[in-house]
Amino acid sequence: MPDYREGIKKEVAEIKFLIHDLRVEGFFNDILHYQVTLNTDLEIYNIEQAQVLHGADVQELKSKLGAARKAFQDYSNAVKSFSPDRTVLLLGHRYVDAIQETCHLILSPLWGRSDQVLTFLPEEARSVRSRRHYRNCISWLYGVHLRIAAFREESNDASVRVEFDVAEDLRDFTQDVVRGYVVEKSEARVELQFERMDPAVIVGRRQRFRRMYFNLVMNAVDAMSGRKAGAVRVSTAIEGDRVALRVCDDGVGIPPEKILQLLTDRQTLDGEIHSLGFVFVRQTVAEFGGELAIESAIDEGTTITLRLPYLKDRILQPDPTYRSKYRLPEKYRTVPMQPDAARALPVKAAMTRAAAAAPVPSTPAQKAPPGGDVDEERACGRLLFEAYQKSRAQFPGCIFAMAVTEDDRVEMFTHKPYQREWNFSHEDLSPMYFQATYRGRIEEDELKRPIVILKPPQNAGEYFDFKEVAEADRGAERFTRMVRDEGVRMARKLIATGLDPQISVLLSGAAQFFSSVPEMHGTKPFPLELMARQRLSAGEG
Repeated sequence: MPDYREGIKKEVAEIKFLIHDLRVEGFFNDILHYQVTLNTDLEIYNIEQAQVLHGADVQELKSKLGAARKAFQDYSNAVKSFSPDRTVLLLGHRYVDAIQETCHLILSPLWGRSDQVLTFLPEEARSVRSRRHYRNCISWLYGVHLRIAAFREESNDASVRVEFDVAEDLRDFTQDVVRGYVVEKSEARVELQFERMDPAVIVGRRQRFRRMYFNLVMNAVDAMSGRKAGAVRVSTAIEGDRVALRVCDDGVGIPPEKILQLLTDRQTLDGEIHSLGFVFVRQTVAEFGGELAIESAIDEGTTITLRLPYLKDRILQPDPTYRSKYRLPEKYRTVPMQPDAARALPVKAAMTRAAAAAPVPSTPAQKAPPGGDVDEERACGRLLFEAYQKSRAQFPGCIFAMAVTEDDRVEMFTHKPYQREWNFSHEDLSPMYFQATYRGRIEEDELKRPIVILKPPQNAGEYFDFKEVAEADRGAERFTRMVRDEGVRMARKLIATGLDPQISVLLSGAAQFFSSVPEMHGTKPFPLELMARQRLSAGEG
């Protein structure tokens, strides 16, 4: 096998790895689509002067994207035709330059004028409704810009090795780059969760470590592309003289022969553009002096474990210089799409607004549950199903968040049907509480039948704050018990207020909260009444 550790072969391999990891094409296309939509809205609403100025910005963006596409095509052709290494290297750097130039244009405060011209448009304009997704794309591209800068810095000094705390670094990088990718790539269907995070100081190229971790998360998200819901769980645990970094998913799993292929060295990287991510992971693990293992079960998920040497008894303080250099500025952080509509409404206000909407006749295949004499202020189940039926999106659905107290009172309920060209998530629906409450969607399954996808509270600290649990009474066991019991009460409440007990349900993280009910685990839906039938932890009279 060729030696990729030094010389021109190493340089070619590194630029291939970087290009494979950047994943910018879809985000570039989304930004162009948004800017074209914005310009069309300016025309529709007769805002002529702003349209002329913004039209020039759109043309400049099209020119940059055209140059980037041409650069990628040249690079791709050179790789596939087994051109000389120096040609591939030259064209690879040219493509990265084109990406960076496009990022500079989009991120420039003097370009786009989006925030300014949006103030001229009404809330129902398509570009106003989709601005959250646009801003998330902007955040992603700022992360791309930082990764390219870090790559070039390491290329100029390939021997640079630093000490850093693996747990702290994973949290920072996930917050700035990875979580936004997971949300956008999975359309908010996949959760990225931190579990046990033991601090451990390791030594090596920090940015390369981050790219390796990002590859693992990208693979996990790809493995769940066909799922209605899922989770990527990340943990670090001290195990003897190693720290074990684990990335687990609920995806389709990997067959044994594929695992063997992933763990086996390729004979050559020549001519290869795709399937480079795991090669990069293996090389990085080796560079850090670690070991790599894969455990997987078909249709159940995969766990990838990296065991890396660490410096015992070494404690580091956060590095403010590094953070200021490689962290997203506040203005590029993910923001809610509509601040005015992104509050969790009080129960009665949410019910009243939803009930005021004009009814849509039910179809024979999706008959609405009867309303009966259900108290309107607690008619959560009926309102959710009606919102699902009224959805005017290409794929109808309804998003919701809900909290039920231990005395069976609905303390928070907010929901919104899917709408045409309206891209929103639970962060937009209830940004203050989106990690502290049960969140869900009602959608159609493959047979056009309604299905509920539930996600339990994700952040234990925020959950305890929301439930006003004293610090001394908090703990992992209590979190699991409270979330489990609230899920049971919520299922009962939804059924009591009009949702069909037989409606199919998928519950993310069911094995954690309902460990004794295997029928609720995995990717096979279960009826809502199964969740409602479970006994509460404290017992029932």
